[in-house]
Amino acid sequence: MLGNTSNAVGSRVPAVNVAQIPGLNTLGISFARIDYAPSGSNPLHTHPRASEILTVLEGSLEVGFVTSNPENRLITEVLQKGGVFVFPINLVHFQRNVGTSNAVS
Repeated sequence: MLGNTSNAVGSRVPAVNVAQIPGLNTLGISFARIDYAPSGSNPLHTHPRASEILTVLEGSLEVGFVTSNPENRLITEVLQKGGVFVFPINLVHFQRNVGTSNAVS
C-alpha cells in the first residue's frame, strides 16, 4: 500500500534507523522504503555517514548523484522494477518518479 505522498515533493520517506533495524548499526549503509507519486521525488540530499543502496520495487525512477572529484559530474540512470543503484557516502543524490503510476523503492 502506497504511503501518503500528497505533499510538496510527492514522496514519503518513513524514518528508519537502528531503533527499527538494529542490524544497521555500524554498517555504514542507509535503508528506507520510499513511496513516490507520479512525478514525485526525493529531493537532493546527502548521508554524511552512510552509503545508500536503492532497489526499485515498483515503477520507474530516475536516480543520480554528483561526483566529488573536481569535475562534479552528474551520474544518472533510469531504473525499472528490480533495478539497483548505489549512492556513495556523503554525495549529493536524488530520486524521481519518471513513470505515470506510483513507484516504490
